[in-house]
Amino acid sequence: MKFHTRLLGALTLAALAAGTAVAEAPFPSKPITIVAAFPPGGGADVIARLIAPKLSQRLGQTVIVDNRAGASGNIATEYVARAKPDGYTLLMNNNTLTINTALGMRQSFNTQKDLKFIAAMASTPIAIAVHPSLPVKTVDELVAYARQQGGKLTFSSCGNGTAQHFTGARFSQVAKVDMIHVPYKGCSPAIIDGIGGQVPVLFNTVPNLDPQVQAGKLRYIAVAAQQRLPFKPDLPTVAESKGFPGFDAEVWFGLIGPAAMPAEVAKRLEADVLAVMQDKELQKAFADRLVSTRILNSAQFEKQIAQDLATWKRLSEELKVKLD
Repeated sequence: MKFHTRLLGALTLAALAAGTAVAEAPFPSKPITIVAAFPPGGGADVIARLIAPKLSQRLGQTVIVDNRAGASGNIATEYVARAKPDGYTLLMNNNTLTINTALGMRQSFNTQKDLKFIAAMASTPIAIAVHPSLPVKTVDELVAYARQQGGKLTFSSCGNGTAQHFTGARFSQVAKVDMIHVPYKGCSPAIIDGIGGQVPVLFNTVPNLDPQVQAGKLRYIAVAAQQRLPFKPDLPTVAESKGFPGFDAEVWFGLIGPAAMPAEVAKRLEADVLAVMQDKELQKAFADRLVSTRILNSAQFEKQIAQDLATWKRLSEELKVKLD
C-alpha cells in the first residue's frame, strides 16, 4: 500500500512538473490565430493573409487567419478581448473599431482598457469616384454640379458611421453643398449601385474602386490623402482643390491582442511585426493591392487610437452622424 501511495505521489509530482513545463514554455510554442474582423476578401482579411506567412517565418510557428465577421467588427473584437491573454489569439481590425466606440455603439469591451494595440501596418485611402454619366471630372466640377442639383445628388458609403460615411459628410460640409447620403450594408453593394448609376457619387477605398475604374465603369475624381499615391501619381488629392486644405481620410489596419497579454509577449509580437513590415517582398505585395504601408509601433498605435476616438466623437457631433 505504501508503495502504491509513493508511486501515486511520484506520478502526481511528475504531472505537475510537466504542466509547469508546458505553462512556462517560451512564446511561441504553438500555432497563432489572427482573427480578421471582416469577411474574406475585405481589407482586414487581405492584410492578415499577407503578413501571416511572414510572421510564421519569424515566429517559427504556423499563423492561421480566422474570419469572424459581423456587428461592424465587434464580434471579432469581443472574441479576442475575452480570449486567453497569452498571445496566441490576435485581432486584425481597422478604424471602424474607434468609430463604433466614439458613436456609442453597444460593446461588451472597453476599447482602451481591454485591448493591447501591438502595431499598425497599413492603410487604404478613401477616394471619390463617380458614374461616367456624371458630367464632372474634378472636385471643383463636382461641387458646382452638387449645387446645381439643389440637394438631390446622392452619395454612397459602406454604411452608417463608417469612415466612408464620415468622409462624404465632411466633404459636403467643407464644400457647403447638400448631398443625400445613401448607406449600404458593406462596400461591395455600394459599388454595384454606383456602377448601375443609382447612386452616382461614391466614397470608398482605392482598392475597392480601382477595378471598376480600370474597367471604365466608374471614374476617379480625387483621393483623400495627404499626398498623391505612389501607385496612382496621376490621381489628384482632394486637398489640391481650393477650399479643402488638409482634407485627409483613410482606413488603417492594425494587429491587436487582449490587454492582459504578458509584456514580453506583446513586445515580441510588436518587434516581429515591425521587422516583417520591412520586407521588400511584402511591401510590394501591399502596393500591388493598392494598399499603403503605414507602420506604427505600439506606443504610436495607442496614440492613434486616442486621437481617433477624439476626432470621431467631434466629427459625429459636428456632422450629426449617428448609427442606425
